[in-house]
Amino acid sequence: MRLNKEQLIGLPVYTQSRQYLGKVVDFDFDTALQFITHYHVKSKDIIKGLLKQELLISKEQVVAISSEEMLVIDSLITEPNEKRQVVRKAVPA
Repeated sequence: MRLNKEQLIGLPVYTQSRQYLGKVVDFDFDTALQFITHYHVKSKDIIKGLLKQELLISKEQVVAISSEEMLVIDSLITEPNEKRQVVRKAVPA
């Protein structure tokens, strides 16, 4: 199955035990390997209008994706986006 960007963004994300995590808001694409490496998921409001958190989910944590939802492993370890470390490599010219 293929999904385009418009179908992927906004897709609801659930754990295998059906816990709702939020919706896909963005993704990271590895141009060298030509695949998505991570999905950015905006969590539901803990208090209405406050405390939304962006979760970073690796492709290895995804169990299934359909046009209706994304399913991730129950033992998902989420990492807030602001704590994510970005490693940049120097690319020879």
